[in-house]
Amino acid sequence: MTASAQTSEPLPPTDTEAAKLTPEQASNPQLLESAWKKHDVFDQNAKQAQQRFFFLRRLLTYLSILVVVLAVAQPVILNHVIVKELEALETSNSNGEIKAEQLAALQSEINRRSLAELWSGERKYQALAVTNLLLILFPILMTGLRAFSVKFDRGSSWVLLRGSAESLKMEIFYYRTRVKPYNQNRNQVLAEKLQLISERVKGSSVHQSALSPYEGEPPKRMELGLVLLLLTWPLIWLNRQAERVWQFLFKVEEIPLNPAKDASQERYTDLNVQEYLHGRLEDQFDWYRSKAKLYNRRYQIFQTSVYVFGGLGTFLAATGLQNWVAVTAALAGAFVTYLEYRRIEATLVGYNQAADALYDIRAWWYSLSDQEQTDPKNFEKLVINTEETIRSEHNSWLQDMQDRLANLYEKANERSKSDADAAKPPVSEPSEDKPKTLDSETVQDPLKNPAPTIN
Repeated sequence: MTASAQTSEPLPPTDTEAAKLTPEQASNPQLLESAWKKHDVFDQNAKQAQQRFFFLRRLLTYLSILVVVLAVAQPVILNHVIVKELEALETSNSNGEIKAEQLAALQSEINRRSLAELWSGERKYQALAVTNLLLILFPILMTGLRAFSVKFDRGSSWVLLRGSAESLKMEIFYYRTRVKPYNQNRNQVLAEKLQLISERVKGSSVHQSALSPYEGEPPKRMELGLVLLLLTWPLIWLNRQAERVWQFLFKVEEIPLNPAKDASQERYTDLNVQEYLHGRLEDQFDWYRSKAKLYNRRYQIFQTSVYVFGGLGTFLAATGLQNWVAVTAALAGAFVTYLEYRRIEATLVGYNQAADALYDIRAWWYSLSDQEQTDPKNFEKLVINTEETIRSEHNSWLQDMQDRLANLYEKANERSKSDADAAKPPVSEPSEDKPKTLDSETVQDPLKNPAPTIN
């Protein structure tokens, strides 16, 4: 924990004491409101960027599983068609025998048919035509989505915006408790911090898209022309359906029985000890605990699913259905990928550690006598240790997400480049260009340190 301050500072003022504060010590409602609005904008856009990032990850996972299923099902459907043709040949032959040459010619003739010929043929060929068509479309779509995700999935923006929002929140609580460096000229200090956070965002991936809404901007509805509507509607519909499928199959959510109290009107006042304990320390402690329970259930469910599908693959192999082992392996791999890009295990450990640290801080405070609790040094120690505990958890999250995003985009770049090279005609000399990778500096920490707690 952070060491306590060396000098004594006054506790947050009461209503009567607030009138005695100098203009430099008094709270500026307009400045504090501006800080909260900027926090809300960063928070809302971070959620939107997170949703897009996870939507693309889920969509790629769904498509990869479907490709494996179709690749396994295609030979099964083809064999079914051949069996039907053989039955027809047996009835037409007088001796009822099928020669190997006839079987080879039949297979060759079916393979030579185009998709249009298969679709326009008998009903038994239509399932084969649809399967072949999807096996062509899905890999093309996956290649395009990988290239799109590197530029537009907003993963870097999500990390940076979430870090900026949490950094602002920490500075606001320091401001409202008047803890160093906010004990003198706190309005000027907060304004400088706001400018510093804004500077960190400038020139980053956040500014490659518009934040919506901006501070003080009323809600608006976007109207699109027919062409853009036809282009965007399938993606919107697909996003909703993918979310519904995911929630139907894998939803893990803890719904509070008692709705949370609306604290929106309490965000603009200075905080005393009890208000800080309930509004910050205990609120964050409860958040960590609830999220830890949620991630624990997810980890158990998905890790168990990996073992179940692994065992199912062994069972299928033992019963002569070896072809379908690839499907169970793809499903197990999808769950492993989900655990990795959602950082389930690492996040669970981080949340438990942060919650335990906040619990110890709260226990330390309640162990103090009434006289010690009125000591400004102890209140400052309470605030600093609480905020630095939260900041430490944020730092771990941000650094890990930077590394994971860099690795993810590097792999996506390599896949896109390999797919593009495969589509090009051979050349005499290979290109020496290397795929660009996401440098860790692309996702900078808003205040060198803070990393976000995520929803």
